[in-house]
Amino acid sequence: MSTPLPAPAAPFLPHRPPIVMVDTLLENSATHKSAICIIHPDNQFLNSDGILDATAIPEIIAQAAAASDSHTHDGVIHPGFLALARDICIERDLRVNDEVIITATDESPLDGWFVINFELRLKDGTLCAHGEISVCLL
Repeated sequence: MSTPLPAPAAPFLPHRPPIVMVDTLLENSATHKSAICIIHPDNQFLNSDGILDATAIPEIIAQAAAASDSHTHDGVIHPGFLALARDICIERDLRVNDEVIITATDESPLDGWFVINFELRLKDGTLCAHGEISVCLL
């Protein structure tokens, strides 16, 4: 039986500190996935001005996807890798203490291959980033 949502993301992630960036898994259906990422002050991708390096965004999405996959499979973690990031548009920098809502849809063209379209928004609805990543299960 799947864990009721919302739930902490950590038990569903193959990642461990200090790389963990997804805090809470909110929704996990066949058509819609969402999670929360808080940009914590100890995030290793923050610069001296407290701004998250944009190269961390695909990793945040990949972690949210990994948590969703593990939740779907009753906590079984499947190893995989981030294969491709494309058409990522940054609308607003992510900053320390931002609480970011990740929403994603999965368009899986092949078994074990996930094409994830995503948006990152602040709780007030401000769009921060959107784009697409591809993840492959090993």
